Amino acid sequence: YMVATVGRLLVAVAGYMGNIPLMLAFTALAALGQGPWQGDMNAVIASCSEYSWLTKHKHVDGIMYSCTSLGVKIGGGLGTAIVGLLLDFSGFKGTLTVQPDSAINMLHIMYLIVPFALDLIITLILSKMNVEKANAEIKEKLGISENEVVMESQN
Repeated sequence: YMVATVGRLLVAVAGYMGNIPLMLAFTALAALGQGPWQGDMNAVIASCSEYSWLTKHKHVDGIMYSCTSLGVKIGGGLGTAIVGLLLDFSGFKGTLTVQPDSAINMLHIMYLIVPFALDLIITLILSKMNVEKANAEIKEKLGISENEVVMESQN
């Protein structure tokens, strides 16, 4: 995600320079940085579920995946609504040939500044996440091998 954050910063720089091809190239770089997390997210959810089992002896796999799915749906809906509200608030009118400066400034904030800020926040959160290390430490304390699958007894 550090690559994504740098890519988004460079998108913002290219955007303020007015260089669309460079913005597209840096957007591709940012997407390459975000890709691994998209692939790893389900594995991290599984690790969090394993942590819940190791510490609380509760299986929460289903609810964790359901909450993640719901969060993505709600976030997408809210994100779309907020973008529309902010554009309306800034005076954006789709029928105008030339948009007011307030609308252009809002577009800069929404498409250059906010994505960089969110990638930076995500990078910081991911750098502090240690669920795999915590699971390994708990398994070591319990005498469970790293590759051993922890299963609930059928009693």
